[in-house]
Amino acid sequence: MPRMATAYLPHLLRRPLRLPAVCRPTAAAVLFGGLVALLSGCQQPWHMPRQGPAPCLAAAPARPGGGRTVPVEPVAEASGEPASGRTAPAVPGRLAHKPLAPDLEPSAIVQTVALQEVHEDFRLTLQDVVRSVYESYPLLEAALRERDIARGKELTAWGDFDTGLKAYSLAEPLGYYKRYRSAVKFDQPLWGGGSVFGGYKLGRGDFASAWYDDQTNRGGEFSLGVGVPLLQNRLIDKRRSGVSQAALARRAVEPSVQAQLLDFVREASQHYWYWVATGQALETQRELLRLAQERVQQIELRVQSGDLERIARIDNQRLIAARETKVIEAQRKLQMAAIKLSLFLRTPDGQPLLPDASLLPGGFPEPAPPDPDPMQREIQAALAARPELVELSLLVQQASVELAQAENLLWPKFDAVLEASQDVGEATIEKRTKSPFQLEAGVYGEVPLQRREARGKIEAARGKLAQLRAKRQFVEDKIAAQVQDAFSALEAAVGKIDRARTNLELSRQAQALGRQAFDAGDADLIVLNIYEQAVADAQLQWIDAQAEYFAAQADYRAALAIDPLATP
Repeated sequence: MPRMATAYLPHLLRRPLRLPAVCRPTAAAVLFGGLVALLSGCQQPWHMPRQGPAPCLAAAPARPGGGRTVPVEPVAEASGEPASGRTAPAVPGRLAHKPLAPDLEPSAIVQTVALQEVHEDFRLTLQDVVRSVYESYPLLEAALRERDIARGKELTAWGDFDTGLKAYSLAEPLGYYKRYRSAVKFDQPLWGGGSVFGGYKLGRGDFASAWYDDQTNRGGEFSLGVGVPLLQNRLIDKRRSGVSQAALARRAVEPSVQAQLLDFVREASQHYWYWVATGQALETQRELLRLAQERVQQIELRVQSGDLERIARIDNQRLIAARETKVIEAQRKLQMAAIKLSLFLRTPDGQPLLPDASLLPGGFPEPAPPDPDPMQREIQAALAARPELVELSLLVQQASVELAQAENLLWPKFDAVLEASQDVGEATIEKRTKSPFQLEAGVYGEVPLQRREARGKIEAARGKLAQLRAKRQFVEDKIAAQVQDAFSALEAAVGKIDRARTNLELSRQAQALGRQAFDAGDADLIVLNIYEQAVADAQLQWIDAQAEYFAAQADYRAALAIDPLATP
Protein backbone atom coordinates (compact mmCIF):
# COMPACT_ATOMS: atom_id res chain seq x y z
CA MET A 1 0.00 0.00 0.00
CA PRO A 2 1.52 3.40 -0.99
CA ARG A 3 2.34 5.78 1.75
CA MET A 4 -0.24 8.33 0.67
CA ALA A 5 -2.96 5.82 1.55
CA THR A 6 -1.92 5.94 5.19
CA ALA A 7 -3.53 9.37 5.49
CA TYR A 8 -6.81 7.52 5.83
CA LEU A 9 -5.58 5.15 8.53
CA PRO A 10 -6.47 5.46 12.18
CA HIS A 11 -2.94 5.70 13.53
CA LEU A 12 -2.11 3.18 16.18
CA LEU A 13 1.36 4.47 16.44
CA ARG A 14 2.79 7.72 15.13
CA ARG A 15 5.35 8.93 17.55
CA PRO A 16 8.80 10.19 16.59
CA LEU A 17 11.63 8.11 17.93
CA ARG A 18 14.35 10.37 19.30
CA LEU A 19 17.68 8.89 18.35
CA PRO A 20 20.98 10.24 19.54
CA ALA A 21 22.71 12.41 17.00
CA VAL A 22 25.47 9.86 16.50
CA CYS A 23 22.89 7.20 15.55
CA ARG A 24 21.04 9.20 12.95
CA PRO A 25 23.55 8.72 10.13
CA THR A 26 23.58 5.01 10.87
CA ALA A 27 19.78 4.78 10.74
CA ALA A 28 19.74 6.68 7.48
CA ALA A 29 22.39 4.40 6.02
CA VAL A 30 20.45 1.26 7.05
CA LEU A 31 17.23 2.63 5.58
CA PHE A 32 18.96 3.65 2.36
CA GLY A 33 20.63 0.24 2.12
CA GLY A 34 17.28 -1.51 2.52
CA LEU A 35 15.78 0.64 -0.21
CA VAL A 36 18.62 -0.12 -2.63
CA ALA A 37 18.35 -3.85 -1.88
CA LEU A 38 14.64 -3.83 -2.60
CA LEU A 39 15.01 -1.89 -5.84
CA SER A 40 17.77 -4.20 -7.04
CA GLY A 41 16.49 -7.55 -5.81
CA CYS A 42 12.75 -7.49 -5.23
CA GLN A 43 11.90 -9.41 -8.34
CA GLN A 44 9.90 -12.60 -8.71
CA PRO A 45 12.05 -14.77 -6.40
CA TRP A 46 10.83 -12.54 -3.54
CA HIS A 47 7.23 -13.34 -4.14
CA MET A 48 7.41 -16.76 -5.75
CA PRO A 49 6.04 -19.72 -3.77
CA ARG A 50 8.41 -22.57 -3.16
CA GLN A 51 6.05 -25.21 -4.47
CA GLY A 52 3.66 -23.13 -6.58
CA PRO A 53 0.50 -21.32 -5.49
CA ALA A 54 -0.90 -24.24 -3.53
CA PRO A 55 -3.55 -22.17 -1.69
CA CYS A 56 -5.09 -21.24 -5.03
CA LEU A 57 -5.43 -24.70 -6.56
CA ALA A 58 -7.70 -27.63 -5.98
CA ALA A 59 -6.27 -31.09 -6.53
CA ALA A 60 -7.36 -32.87 -9.70
CA PRO A 61 -10.32 -35.05 -8.74
CA ALA A 62 -10.07 -38.78 -9.10
CA ARG A 63 -12.13 -40.25 -11.89
CA PRO A 64 -15.41 -41.70 -10.60
CA GLY A 65 -15.50 -45.44 -10.54
CA GLY A 66 -11.84 -45.99 -9.91
CA GLY A 67 -8.71 -45.27 -11.89
CA ARG A 68 -5.72 -43.15 -11.15
CA THR A 69 -5.78 -39.49 -10.27
CA VAL A 70 -4.47 -37.22 -13.00
CA PRO A 71 -1.02 -35.96 -11.94
CA VAL A 72 -0.79 -32.20 -11.51
CA GLU A 73 2.43 -30.34 -12.13
CA PRO A 74 3.22 -27.16 -10.15
CA VAL A 75 1.40 -24.23 -11.63
CA ALA A 76 4.40 -21.89 -11.52
CA GLU A 77 7.99 -22.80 -12.04
CA ALA A 78 10.67 -21.60 -9.66
CA SER A 79 11.87 -19.03 -12.16
CA GLY A 80 8.51 -17.37 -12.37
CA GLU A 81 8.39 -17.79 -16.13
CA PRO A 82 5.64 -19.67 -17.96
CA ALA A 83 6.51 -23.31 -18.43
CA SER A 84 7.49 -24.68 -21.77
CA GLY A 85 8.11 -28.13 -23.14
CA ARG A 86 6.43 -30.70 -25.29
CA THR A 87 5.18 -33.28 -22.83
CA ALA A 88 2.07 -33.79 -20.75
CA PRO A 89 1.35 -35.57 -17.45
CA ALA A 90 2.53 -39.17 -17.54
CA VAL A 91 0.29 -42.20 -17.69
CA PRO A 92 2.32 -45.07 -19.15
CA GLY A 93 1.51 -46.49 -22.57
CA ARG A 94 -0.82 -43.86 -23.98
CA LEU A 95 -0.43 -41.06 -26.46
CA ALA A 96 -1.73 -38.40 -24.11
CA HIS A 97 1.43 -38.73 -22.08
CA LYS A 98 3.95 -39.03 -24.90
CA PRO A 99 5.97 -36.19 -26.47
CA LEU A 100 3.74 -34.43 -28.96
CA ALA A 101 6.30 -33.47 -31.54
CA PRO A 102 9.42 -35.59 -31.22
CA ASP A 103 12.41 -34.74 -33.36
CA LEU A 104 11.54 -37.20 -36.09
CA GLU A 105 13.78 -37.74 -39.03
CA PRO A 106 11.79 -37.19 -42.24
CA SER A 107 10.71 -40.64 -43.36
CA ALA A 108 12.68 -42.14 -46.21
CA ILE A 109 9.62 -42.68 -48.36
CA VAL A 110 8.52 -39.04 -48.02
CA GLN A 111 11.97 -37.77 -48.94
CA THR A 112 12.12 -40.15 -51.88
CA VAL A 113 8.72 -39.13 -53.22
CA ALA A 114 9.67 -35.47 -52.87
CA LEU A 115 12.75 -36.06 -55.02
CA GLN A 116 10.79 -38.17 -57.52
CA GLU A 117 13.35 -40.95 -57.22
CA VAL A 118 11.14 -43.72 -55.92
CA HIS A 119 12.72 -47.13 -56.04
CA GLU A 120 10.43 -49.77 -57.50
CA ASP A 121 10.56 -51.78 -54.27
CA PHE A 122 9.42 -48.85 -52.12
CA ARG A 123 5.86 -48.87 -50.85
CA LEU A 124 4.06 -46.15 -48.94
CA THR A 125 3.18 -47.42 -45.47
CA LEU A 126 0.80 -46.13 -42.84
CA GLN A 127 3.75 -45.19 -40.61
CA ASP A 128 5.06 -42.91 -43.36
CA VAL A 129 1.74 -41.08 -43.42
CA VAL A 130 1.59 -40.83 -39.61
CA ARG A 131 5.13 -39.46 -39.46
CA SER A 132 4.22 -36.94 -42.11
CA VAL A 133 1.32 -35.79 -39.94
CA TYR A 134 3.72 -35.33 -37.01
CA GLU A 135 6.24 -33.46 -39.13
CA SER A 136 4.32 -31.29 -41.54
CA TYR A 137 0.54 -31.29 -41.03
CA PRO A 138 -0.56 -27.62 -40.96
CA LEU A 139 -3.47 -28.08 -38.57
CA LEU A 140 -1.16 -29.75 -36.05
CA GLU A 141 1.21 -26.81 -36.38
CA ALA A 142 -1.73 -24.47 -35.80
CA ALA A 143 -2.70 -26.43 -32.69
CA LEU A 144 0.86 -26.30 -31.38
CA ARG A 145 0.83 -22.52 -31.73
CA GLU A 146 -1.74 -22.49 -28.94
CA ARG A 147 1.22 -23.13 -26.63
CA ASP A 148 2.74 -19.78 -27.59
CA ILE A 149 -0.59 -18.05 -27.06
CA ALA A 150 -1.06 -19.65 -23.64
CA ARG A 151 2.51 -18.89 -22.57
CA GLY A 152 2.03 -15.28 -23.62
CA LYS A 153 -1.16 -15.01 -21.58
CA GLU A 154 0.56 -16.54 -18.57
CA LEU A 155 3.41 -14.06 -18.87
CA THR A 156 0.82 -11.29 -19.06
CA ALA A 157 -0.73 -12.53 -15.82
CA TRP A 158 2.69 -12.42 -14.15
CA GLY A 159 2.82 -8.77 -15.14
CA ASP A 160 0.59 -7.99 -12.15
CA PHE A 161 3.63 -8.77 -9.99
CA ASP A 162 5.93 -6.38 -11.82
CA THR A 163 7.65 -3.75 -9.73
CA GLY A 164 5.88 -0.42 -10.12
CA LEU A 165 8.05 2.68 -10.31
CA LYS A 166 6.70 6.25 -10.21
CA ALA A 167 8.50 9.58 -10.22
CA TYR A 168 7.64 13.25 -10.45
CA SER A 169 9.30 16.63 -10.16
CA LEU A 170 7.25 19.79 -9.55
CA ALA A 171 8.38 23.41 -9.40
CA GLU A 172 6.45 26.48 -8.23
CA PRO A 173 8.89 29.36 -8.79
CA LEU A 174 6.20 32.06 -8.71
CA GLY A 175 3.68 32.87 -6.04
CA TYR A 176 3.76 33.51 -2.34
CA TYR A 177 5.11 30.04 -1.58
CA LYS A 178 8.02 29.15 -3.83
CA ARG A 179 8.65 25.45 -3.51
CA TYR A 180 10.25 22.59 -5.41
CA ARG A 181 9.31 18.93 -4.98
CA SER A 182 10.71 15.69 -6.45
CA ALA A 183 9.96 12.09 -5.60
CA VAL A 184 10.65 8.52 -6.70
CA LYS A 185 8.41 5.70 -5.42
CA PHE A 186 8.29 1.97 -5.99
CA ASP A 187 5.76 -0.73 -5.13
CA GLN A 188 6.49 -4.46 -5.26
CA PRO A 189 3.53 -6.88 -4.93
CA LEU A 190 4.29 -10.03 -2.96
CA TRP A 191 3.12 -13.56 -3.76
CA GLY A 192 1.94 -14.06 -0.20
CA GLY A 193 -0.30 -11.00 -0.45
CA GLY A 194 0.28 -7.31 0.11
CA SER A 195 3.30 -5.39 -1.10
CA VAL A 196 6.56 -3.76 -0.16
CA PHE A 197 6.82 -0.07 -1.02
CA GLY A 198 9.25 2.73 -0.50
CA GLY A 199 10.81 5.77 -2.08
CA TYR A 200 12.78 8.94 -1.86
CA LYS A 201 11.50 12.53 -1.90
CA LEU A 202 13.03 15.95 -1.74
CA GLY A 203 11.13 19.14 -0.85
CA ARG A 204 12.74 22.59 -0.85
CA GLY A 205 11.39 26.10 -0.57
CA ASP A 206 8.65 27.69 1.46
CA PHE A 207 5.90 25.42 2.73
CA ALA A 208 2.67 26.22 4.53
CA SER A 209 1.85 24.14 7.56
CA ALA A 210 -0.69 22.14 5.56
CA TRP A 211 2.14 20.97 3.32
CA TYR A 212 4.28 19.67 6.14
CA ASP A 213 4.59 16.17 4.63
CA ASP A 214 6.08 17.60 1.42
CA GLN A 215 8.93 19.32 3.21
CA THR A 216 12.20 17.46 3.87
CA ASN A 217 15.68 18.09 5.13
CA ARG A 218 18.39 19.19 2.73
CA GLY A 219 19.30 15.57 1.80
CA GLY A 220 15.70 14.44 1.29
CA GLU A 221 13.72 11.65 2.89
CA PHE A 222 14.01 7.87 2.43
CA SER A 223 11.01 5.68 3.26
CA LEU A 224 10.30 1.96 3.33
CA GLY A 225 7.12 0.10 4.24
CA VAL A 226 5.04 -3.03 3.89
CA GLY A 227 1.32 -3.64 3.60
CA VAL A 228 -0.14 -7.01 4.61
CA PRO A 229 -3.75 -8.19 4.11
CA LEU A 230 -5.23 -9.77 7.23
CA LEU A 231 -8.61 -11.01 5.91
CA GLN A 232 -9.50 -10.49 2.24
CA ASN A 233 -6.64 -11.26 -0.18
CA ARG A 234 -4.63 -13.13 2.46
CA LEU A 235 -4.72 -16.63 0.89
CA ILE A 236 -5.67 -15.62 -2.65
CA ASP A 237 -6.26 -12.41 -4.52
CA LYS A 238 -6.93 -11.23 -8.05
CA ARG A 239 -3.26 -11.32 -9.02
CA ARG A 240 -2.57 -14.83 -7.73
CA SER A 241 -5.86 -16.07 -9.14
CA GLY A 242 -4.98 -14.70 -12.58
CA VAL A 243 -1.54 -16.34 -12.57
CA SER A 244 -2.94 -19.70 -11.42
CA GLN A 245 -5.70 -19.70 -14.02
CA ALA A 246 -3.32 -18.69 -16.80
CA ALA A 247 -0.91 -21.49 -15.80
CA LEU A 248 -3.75 -24.01 -15.81
CA ALA A 249 -4.91 -22.72 -19.20
CA ARG A 250 -1.37 -23.16 -20.51
CA ARG A 251 -1.29 -26.74 -19.23
CA ALA A 252 -4.72 -27.42 -20.77
CA VAL A 253 -3.25 -26.75 -24.21
CA GLU A 254 -1.31 -30.03 -24.11
CA PRO A 255 -4.29 -32.41 -23.83
CA SER A 256 -6.17 -30.26 -26.34
CA VAL A 257 -3.35 -30.68 -28.86
CA GLN A 258 -3.13 -34.39 -28.10
CA ALA A 259 -6.85 -34.87 -28.71
CA GLN A 260 -6.53 -33.11 -32.06
CA LEU A 261 -3.48 -35.20 -32.94
CA LEU A 262 -5.42 -38.40 -32.25
CA ASP A 263 -8.17 -37.20 -34.57
CA PHE A 264 -5.70 -36.14 -37.30
CA VAL A 265 -3.98 -39.54 -37.24
CA ARG A 266 -7.29 -41.38 -37.21
CA GLU A 267 -8.47 -39.44 -40.25
CA ALA A 268 -5.13 -39.85 -42.05
CA SER A 269 -5.17 -43.60 -41.38
CA GLN A 270 -8.65 -43.98 -42.82
CA HIS A 271 -7.70 -41.99 -45.93
CA TYR A 272 -4.63 -44.19 -46.35
CA TRP A 273 -6.63 -47.41 -46.19
CA TYR A 274 -9.25 -45.98 -48.56
CA TRP A 275 -6.41 -45.19 -50.99
CA VAL A 276 -5.15 -48.79 -50.68
CA ALA A 277 -8.69 -50.11 -51.23
CA THR A 278 -9.23 -48.01 -54.36
CA GLY A 279 -5.89 -49.26 -55.71
CA GLN A 280 -6.98 -52.86 -55.15
CA ALA A 281 -10.35 -52.13 -56.75
CA LEU A 282 -8.62 -50.68 -59.81
CA GLU A 283 -6.57 -53.86 -60.18
CA THR A 284 -9.76 -55.91 -59.96
CA GLN A 285 -11.41 -53.89 -62.74
CA ARG A 286 -8.28 -54.15 -64.88
CA GLU A 287 -8.22 -57.91 -64.39
CA LEU A 288 -11.87 -58.10 -65.46
CA LEU A 289 -11.05 -56.04 -68.55
CA ARG A 290 -8.01 -58.20 -69.31
CA LEU A 291 -10.18 -61.34 -69.39
CA ALA A 292 -12.41 -59.81 -72.07
CA GLN A 293 -9.44 -58.57 -74.12
CA GLU A 294 -7.62 -61.90 -74.00
CA ARG A 295 -10.45 -63.81 -75.59
CA VAL A 296 -10.92 -61.44 -78.56
CA GLN A 297 -8.76 -63.57 -80.85
CA GLN A 298 -10.31 -66.81 -79.60
CA ILE A 299 -13.83 -65.54 -80.26
CA GLU A 300 -12.83 -64.26 -83.72
CA LEU A 301 -11.46 -67.68 -84.68
CA ARG A 302 -14.54 -69.46 -83.37
CA VAL A 303 -16.86 -67.05 -85.23
CA GLN A 304 -14.93 -67.62 -88.46
CA SER A 305 -15.10 -71.36 -87.95
CA GLY A 306 -18.83 -71.18 -87.30
CA ASP A 307 -18.54 -72.39 -83.73
CA LEU A 308 -19.98 -69.08 -82.42
CA GLU A 309 -22.53 -66.65 -83.75
CA ARG A 310 -21.37 -63.19 -84.88
CA ILE A 311 -23.26 -61.67 -81.97
CA ALA A 312 -20.67 -63.22 -79.60
CA ARG A 313 -18.04 -60.91 -81.14
CA ILE A 314 -20.32 -57.89 -80.57
CA ASP A 315 -21.12 -58.99 -77.02
CA ASN A 316 -17.43 -59.27 -76.17
CA GLN A 317 -16.71 -55.83 -77.65
CA ARG A 318 -19.60 -54.46 -75.60
CA LEU A 319 -18.15 -56.06 -72.48
CA ILE A 320 -14.74 -54.51 -73.25
CA ALA A 321 -16.27 -51.04 -73.59
CA ALA A 322 -18.30 -51.44 -70.38
CA ARG A 323 -15.29 -52.74 -68.45
CA GLU A 324 -13.10 -49.93 -69.77
CA THR A 325 -15.67 -47.55 -68.33
CA LYS A 326 -15.37 -49.30 -64.97
CA VAL A 327 -11.58 -49.00 -65.15
CA ILE A 328 -11.86 -45.26 -65.79
CA GLU A 329 -14.22 -44.91 -62.85
CA ALA A 330 -11.82 -46.87 -60.64
CA GLN A 331 -8.91 -44.71 -61.79
CA ARG A 332 -10.87 -41.59 -60.87
CA LYS A 333 -11.61 -42.99 -57.41
CA LEU A 334 -7.93 -43.80 -56.93
CA GLN A 335 -6.96 -40.27 -57.98
CA MET A 336 -9.54 -38.80 -55.62
CA ALA A 337 -8.24 -40.96 -52.75
CA ALA A 338 -4.66 -39.92 -53.53
CA ILE A 339 -5.64 -36.24 -53.55
CA LYS A 340 -7.32 -36.57 -50.16
CA LEU A 341 -4.34 -38.49 -48.79
CA SER A 342 -1.99 -35.73 -50.00
CA LEU A 343 -3.52 -33.42 -47.37
CA PHE A 344 -1.77 -35.58 -44.78
CA LEU A 345 1.24 -36.79 -46.80
CA ARG A 346 3.57 -33.82 -47.14
CA THR A 347 7.16 -32.87 -47.75
CA PRO A 348 9.24 -31.72 -44.75
CA ASP A 349 8.49 -28.10 -45.73
CA GLY A 350 4.72 -28.77 -45.71
CA GLN A 351 3.94 -29.15 -49.43
CA PRO A 352 1.27 -31.79 -50.25
CA LEU A 353 2.54 -34.95 -51.95
CA LEU A 354 0.33 -36.77 -54.43
CA PRO A 355 1.27 -40.45 -54.01
CA ASP A 356 1.77 -42.34 -57.24
CA ALA A 357 -0.01 -45.64 -57.82
CA SER A 358 3.39 -47.36 -57.90
CA LEU A 359 3.65 -46.69 -54.14
CA LEU A 360 0.58 -48.79 -53.39
CA PRO A 361 1.30 -51.79 -51.15
CA GLY A 362 0.67 -55.26 -52.49
CA GLY A 363 -2.44 -55.66 -50.36
CA PHE A 364 -3.88 -55.33 -46.90
CA PRO A 365 -2.12 -56.86 -43.89
CA GLU A 366 -3.71 -59.96 -42.42
CA PRO A 367 -6.43 -58.77 -40.00
CA ALA A 368 -6.39 -60.06 -36.44
CA PRO A 369 -9.72 -60.79 -34.74
CA PRO A 370 -10.22 -58.69 -31.60
CA ASP A 371 -10.20 -60.34 -28.18
CA PRO A 372 -13.51 -59.60 -26.40
CA ASP A 373 -12.27 -60.59 -22.93
CA PRO A 374 -10.37 -57.39 -21.97
CA MET A 375 -13.16 -55.05 -23.10
CA GLN A 376 -13.73 -53.58 -19.63
CA ARG A 377 -10.00 -53.20 -19.11
CA GLU A 378 -9.71 -51.38 -22.43
CA ILE A 379 -12.50 -49.01 -21.43
CA GLN A 380 -10.79 -48.28 -18.13
CA ALA A 381 -7.49 -47.74 -19.95
CA ALA A 382 -9.17 -45.35 -22.38
CA LEU A 383 -10.71 -43.39 -19.50
CA ALA A 384 -7.28 -43.09 -17.88
CA ALA A 385 -5.49 -42.04 -21.08
CA ARG A 386 -7.86 -39.91 -23.14
CA PRO A 387 -6.65 -36.29 -23.18
CA GLU A 388 -10.19 -34.90 -23.11
CA LEU A 389 -10.55 -35.97 -19.48
CA VAL A 390 -7.18 -34.46 -18.58
CA GLU A 391 -8.30 -31.20 -20.15
CA LEU A 392 -11.57 -31.29 -18.22
CA SER A 393 -9.67 -31.89 -14.98
CA LEU A 394 -7.64 -28.75 -15.63
CA LEU A 395 -10.81 -26.80 -16.41
CA VAL A 396 -12.25 -27.98 -13.09
CA GLN A 397 -9.13 -26.69 -11.35
CA GLN A 398 -9.55 -23.34 -13.11
CA ALA A 399 -13.13 -23.11 -11.93
CA SER A 400 -12.00 -24.05 -8.40
CA VAL A 401 -9.53 -21.16 -8.43
CA GLU A 402 -12.29 -18.87 -9.65
CA LEU A 403 -14.54 -20.06 -6.81
CA ALA A 404 -11.78 -19.54 -4.23
CA GLN A 405 -11.29 -15.96 -5.43
CA ALA A 406 -15.04 -15.33 -5.31
CA GLU A 407 -15.24 -16.65 -1.75
CA ASN A 408 -12.27 -14.45 -0.88
CA LEU A 409 -14.35 -11.40 -1.81
CA LEU A 410 -16.81 -12.22 0.98
CA TRP A 411 -14.21 -11.18 3.55
CA PRO A 412 -13.88 -7.49 4.43
CA LYS A 413 -10.70 -5.70 3.48
CA PHE A 414 -8.56 -5.36 6.58
CA ASP A 415 -4.91 -4.53 5.92
CA ALA A 416 -2.03 -3.69 8.21
CA VAL A 417 0.58 -1.14 7.15
CA LEU A 418 4.02 -0.44 8.59
CA GLU A 419 6.21 2.36 7.22
CA ALA A 420 9.55 3.80 8.33
CA SER A 421 11.13 7.03 7.10
CA GLN A 422 14.30 9.00 7.74
CA ASP A 423 15.29 12.49 6.56
CA VAL A 424 18.98 13.10 5.93
CA GLY A 425 21.08 16.20 5.59
CA GLU A 426 20.84 19.63 7.21
CA ALA A 427 17.55 20.42 8.90
CA THR A 428 15.30 22.93 7.13
CA ILE A 429 12.95 23.43 10.08
CA GLU A 430 14.21 25.26 13.11
CA LYS A 431 12.70 22.72 15.50
CA ARG A 432 14.31 19.87 13.56
CA THR A 433 10.99 18.00 13.50
CA LYS A 434 12.04 16.19 10.29
CA SER A 435 15.32 14.87 11.58
CA PRO A 436 14.19 12.03 13.90
CA PHE A 437 13.67 8.48 12.57
CA GLN A 438 9.91 7.99 12.15
CA LEU A 439 7.84 4.79 12.31
CA GLU A 440 4.18 4.71 11.29
CA ALA A 441 1.81 1.77 11.68
CA GLY A 442 -1.92 1.37 11.16
CA VAL A 443 -4.79 -0.66 9.80
CA TYR A 444 -7.26 0.02 7.05
CA GLY A 445 -10.61 -1.64 6.47
CA GLU A 446 -13.64 -1.48 4.19
CA VAL A 447 -16.50 -3.77 3.18
CA PRO A 448 -19.57 -3.53 0.90
CA LEU A 449 -22.48 -4.35 3.15
CA GLN A 450 -24.57 -6.28 0.61
CA ARG A 451 -21.57 -8.07 -0.94
CA ARG A 452 -23.60 -8.87 -4.04
CA GLU A 453 -20.56 -8.98 -6.30
CA ALA A 454 -19.00 -11.74 -4.21
CA ARG A 455 -22.22 -13.75 -3.93
CA GLY A 456 -22.89 -13.47 -7.65
CA LYS A 457 -19.39 -14.67 -8.55
CA ILE A 458 -19.69 -17.57 -6.12
CA GLU A 459 -22.97 -18.66 -7.68
CA ALA A 460 -21.51 -18.43 -11.18
CA ALA A 461 -18.36 -20.38 -10.22
CA ARG A 462 -20.38 -23.14 -8.54
CA GLY A 463 -22.61 -23.37 -11.58
CA LYS A 464 -19.57 -23.70 -13.81
CA LEU A 465 -18.17 -26.48 -11.62
CA ALA A 466 -21.48 -28.36 -11.77
CA GLN A 467 -21.52 -27.89 -15.54
CA LEU A 468 -18.02 -29.31 -15.88
CA ARG A 469 -18.90 -32.33 -13.72
CA ALA A 470 -21.90 -33.09 -15.93
CA LYS A 471 -19.78 -32.66 -19.04
CA ARG A 472 -17.11 -34.97 -17.64
CA GLN A 473 -19.70 -37.66 -16.96
CA PHE A 474 -20.94 -37.41 -20.55
CA VAL A 475 -17.39 -37.51 -21.96
CA GLU A 476 -16.66 -40.65 -19.93
CA ASP A 477 -19.83 -42.27 -21.28
CA LYS A 478 -18.94 -41.15 -24.80
CA ILE A 479 -15.44 -42.62 -24.56
CA ALA A 480 -16.83 -45.95 -23.37
CA ALA A 481 -19.34 -45.90 -26.24
CA GLN A 482 -16.58 -45.12 -28.77
CA VAL A 483 -14.51 -48.08 -27.56
CA GLN A 484 -17.51 -50.39 -27.71
CA ASP A 485 -18.59 -49.15 -31.14
CA ALA A 486 -15.09 -49.48 -32.61
CA PHE A 487 -14.76 -52.96 -31.13
CA SER A 488 -18.14 -53.94 -32.60
CA ALA A 489 -17.06 -52.59 -35.99
CA LEU A 490 -13.87 -54.67 -35.81
CA GLU A 491 -15.81 -57.83 -35.03
CA ALA A 492 -18.27 -57.19 -37.85
CA ALA A 493 -15.46 -56.46 -40.31
CA VAL A 494 -13.64 -59.69 -39.40
CA GLY A 495 -16.85 -61.64 -40.02
CA LYS A 496 -17.39 -59.89 -43.37
CA ILE A 497 -13.79 -60.61 -44.40
CA ASP A 498 -14.23 -64.34 -43.72
CA ARG A 499 -17.53 -64.53 -45.63
CA ALA A 500 -16.20 -62.42 -48.50
CA ARG A 501 -13.12 -64.65 -48.78
CA THR A 502 -15.31 -67.75 -48.91
CA ASN A 503 -17.55 -66.11 -51.52
CA LEU A 504 -14.50 -65.17 -53.57
CA GLU A 505 -13.08 -68.68 -53.51
CA LEU A 506 -16.42 -70.20 -54.56
CA SER A 507 -16.87 -67.58 -57.29
CA ARG A 508 -13.45 -68.38 -58.70
CA GLN A 509 -14.26 -72.10 -58.77
CA ALA A 510 -17.53 -71.34 -60.58
CA GLN A 511 -15.67 -69.08 -63.02
CA ALA A 512 -13.15 -71.82 -63.80
CA LEU A 513 -15.97 -74.29 -64.53
CA GLY A 514 -17.79 -71.69 -66.63
CA ARG A 515 -14.62 -71.04 -68.60
CA GLN A 516 -14.23 -74.74 -69.33
CA ALA A 517 -17.88 -74.93 -70.43
CA PHE A 518 -17.42 -71.88 -72.71
CA ASP A 519 -14.30 -73.38 -74.28
CA ALA A 520 -16.17 -76.65 -74.85
CA GLY A 521 -19.12 -74.82 -76.40
CA ASP A 522 -21.50 -75.79 -73.61
CA ALA A 523 -21.99 -72.17 -72.38
CA ASP A 524 -22.29 -68.87 -74.19
CA LEU A 525 -20.49 -65.59 -73.51
CA ILE A 526 -23.34 -64.18 -71.45
CA VAL A 527 -23.07 -67.00 -68.93
CA LEU A 528 -19.30 -66.64 -68.79
CA ASN A 529 -19.69 -62.89 -68.20
CA ILE A 530 -21.98 -63.63 -65.27
CA TYR A 531 -19.31 -65.83 -63.67
CA GLU A 532 -16.54 -63.27 -64.30
CA GLN A 533 -18.64 -60.43 -62.91
CA ALA A 534 -19.45 -62.51 -59.84
CA VAL A 535 -15.72 -62.99 -59.18
CA ALA A 536 -15.11 -59.25 -59.57
CA ASP A 537 -18.00 -58.41 -57.24
CA ALA A 538 -16.75 -60.90 -54.65
CA GLN A 539 -13.24 -59.44 -54.96
CA LEU A 540 -14.58 -55.92 -54.41
CA GLN A 541 -16.62 -57.06 -51.41
CA TRP A 542 -13.50 -58.63 -49.92
CA ILE A 543 -11.54 -55.41 -50.50
CA ASP A 544 -14.31 -53.30 -48.93
CA ALA A 545 -14.46 -55.59 -45.90
CA GLN A 546 -10.71 -55.25 -45.36
CA ALA A 547 -10.90 -51.47 -45.73
CA GLU A 548 -13.72 -51.38 -43.17
CA TYR A 549 -11.62 -53.44 -40.76
CA PHE A 550 -8.62 -51.13 -40.89
CA ALA A 551 -10.82 -48.02 -40.73
CA ALA A 552 -12.42 -49.50 -37.60
CA GLN A 553 -8.95 -50.28 -36.27
CA ALA A 554 -8.04 -46.59 -36.67
CA ASP A 555 -11.17 -45.66 -34.70
CA TYR A 556 -10.32 -48.24 -32.04
CA ARG A 557 -6.76 -47.00 -31.59
CA ALA A 558 -7.94 -43.40 -31.37
CA ALA A 559 -10.59 -44.37 -28.82
CA LEU A 560 -7.92 -46.03 -26.67
CA ALA A 561 -5.51 -43.07 -27.17
CA ILE A 562 -2.78 -45.44 -28.38
CA ASP A 563 0.41 -43.77 -29.55
CA PRO A 564 -0.01 -43.32 -33.33
CA LEU A 565 3.68 -44.04 -33.90
CA ALA A 566 3.35 -47.45 -32.27
CA THR A 567 3.11 -50.29 -34.78
CA PRO A 568 -0.50 -51.56 -35.02
